[in-house]
Amino acid sequence: MLSTWALETFGPRAEQIRRGVAEALAVALENARDAQQTARTRHLHPFGFTLMSRKFEALARAFADMADVDIVKPQGSQHELVVLGGNLLFPFRYAKDRSVSVVNARIGDGRPSGLVQALFTRFGPRPWTEQLTLGGAETGMPEPVTPAARALTQLPEGTRLVLIAYACNARAGLLDAWWGEAELLDRTGNLRWHHYEAIPLAGAALVGTLPAQALPIETLPIEASVFSGGAMPAPEMNPRSPYERAAALPPVSEAPAEAPDVANEGR
Repeated sequence: MLSTWALETFGPRAEQIRRGVAEALAVALENARDAQQTARTRHLHPFGFTLMSRKFEALARAFADMADVDIVKPQGSQHELVVLGGNLLFPFRYAKDRSVSVVNARIGDGRPSGLVQALFTRFGPRPWTEQLTLGGAETGMPEPVTPAARALTQLPEGTRLVLIAYACNARAGLLDAWWGEAELLDRTGNLRWHHYEAIPLAGAALVGTLPAQALPIETLPIEASVFSGGAMPAPEMNPRSPYERAAALPPVSEAPAEAPDVANEGR
């Protein structure tokens, strides 16, 4: 069932676009996991670097042949941005497992780039409230003057920023996905959602687990470790993904994938 927001934003193509977003995310995640498996390293750099690039490329490829689509590559940015019917699609990873709610999503692990700040300033929803700083009231963050930000001037005034937030990790793949509109609250990437809703993943997300040898040793499941005795630890359980529930797959225990270099997984 499509929401009023989805229909008002994307019109009669809303279902097709939502399905295309889910499929593009699934492709990007599988490509990243393939890179991790091929690299056969205990570090997660291959997964992270591949994911950062492929999420934009997969979206661009998914909608390249659709009417009223522009693929914009701002100067100074390595990413192609999809503008579909006046809606700029921007994907980002908000969590590596289900311990973080999308309500508390942050865009990036640190200070948002000049391009990201410019996207929110130019195309994000009007802030609900004035932001306060130590120096007093602020009517919004000034737009950074960067080549990437200046390149956005080619987009029409009515362009609307649509965020695509997803949770994933190298072991479990794509867990959840959402889309909607939010304002950027501060320079640490905190968001205030004006609207968000789940993107169904059934039939799009290829959920599974990487072979043990493709994962950092700290993320290996209990049965892949060698030990001679002691009590079997109780596995941590994560909620089952929408795909697993829709496909009636048997439940599988899964611990959140973490590693010492988890910050290198990328967004």
